[in-house]
This record gives sequence, structure tokens and C-alpha cells, in this order.
Amino acid sequence: MTCTIENPAGYDLTDLETHVHDMYDFFNQKYSFKDDPKVIFDSEPTNGPSVLGKTAYYDPQTLEVHIFVDDRHPKDMLRSIAHELIHHMQNLEGRLDVGGYMDTGYYLKNEKMKKLEQEAMLHGNATMREYEDRIKLKEKDDMSLNEWKSNELNRGLLKKFGLLKEAPFDGGQSVGEAQIDTLKEEEELEDTEGSSDGREEFLASQEDEFSKKEEMYTSLKESIKRIAKSKSVILKSVNKRIK
Repeated sequence: MTCTIENPAGYDLTDLETHVHDMYDFFNQKYSFKDDPKVIFDSEPTNGPSVLGKTAYYDPQTLEVHIFVDDRHPKDMLRSIAHELIHHMQNLEGRLDVGGYMDTGYYLKNEKMKKLEQEAMLHGNATMREYEDRIKLKEKDDMSLNEWKSNELNRGLLKKFGLLKEAPFDGGQSVGEAQIDTLKEEEELEDTEGSSDGREEFLASQEDEFSKKEEMYTSLKESIKRIAKSKSVILKSVNKRIK
């Protein structure tokens, strides 16, 4: 199940629409909507500059969530959608049609609607925050994993060319203790990647990148040798002149 999106406003909202679909899936998993709503992006230029202008509304008859998009931050529009999705849930549960005063200022004059609005404010914002933090944590985990993969590849190259030397056991630490520490480090790496097999598969998949970096390090070593040779020739020339 997914929501339908219409964009008569004509703005390029491609990135926002991706989040709308993903956030709706998250809401749907949590609240189990019986019917999907339609999200419509509306434009009303005279409304945009108004500090207390319209932001969104839900139509219980057509199951449409209308979002005014002029001069708004994408995250703010997501927040409006989240709020209206709770009204969508209330409507599907038969709780939204409470009657009473529904004109300007109904939040202060209609106690039943006030409670429904408070529910939408609370659960709409809270559920959107859950959705947002879930994405950010996944991005953080992915970055940590990619960083570990890059470090492992670079470490392997440095060891191969003798540019990285393992520190000897010292400080009174026994070989057994050092082995335990090593095992702990390996366990931490397994937690990051998922398993040692996963690390091996990754390293195997990076053969091309490894070869490129190997060529780079080889070229670097040759350059260093040439510089050292040139320096030696210069020193010999200087020594001859001094003599």
C-alpha cells in the first residue's frame, strides 16, 4: 500500500516526494491505515508570505491531504503531512466527525476537535521524529561501516609496503593478554560488518581498488628513490667542491 501524490503546484519536489512515500510507509506500518490517502501539493502565492497563513488540511470525504508549498522548507511540509496523516487515521476510525463549531478558532471553541488536534500534534510530530531518527541512524551506521572498510583497505596496503609496523608487546602485557585484546578487536569488527565472512567478501570485492592503490604506492616509492638518488648526487658534488 502506498499513497498517491499529485503536484498541481508545479514545483520540483522530487526529493520531498521520495520522503513522503517513505514516511507514509513508516506511518502505515505503525497505524495500519485501511485506505490510502492522496497527498496533493497546492500553490497559493498570496498565502506564502502570510505568517499565520494556511499550511495544510485534510478532506475526510475524499481522503486527500492538501499541502500548501509556497515558500516552505521541505521538512516543514513533511511535518504538516505527518499531522494530517493522524487526522486520516482518526477519520478511518470514525472519530473525526464530532460536529459542533468548525469555523475560525474552532480549536478554542470546540472541545472535541481540540482533543483530536492535540492527538494529531502529539502523534504526528512524534512519529515523524521516529522516522527521521531512524534514517539518520542508518546513515550514521553506513558511514561508520564505509569508514571501517576504507581503513582496513589502507591498513592492508601500508602493511604490504612495509609502511606500517605492528607495535611489539610491551608495558608488562603478556602474550595471552595481547591475544585477548586482539580477539576483542576482531569481535568489534564483526559487530560492525556483521561477520568475518562479510569482511572477507568485502576485501575480495575491492581487488580492483587495491590494485590501483598498489600502483600508486609503487609509483610513490619509485619517486622517493629518485629523490634520494638525486640528493646523493648533489651531496657528492658539494663534497668534491669543498675538498
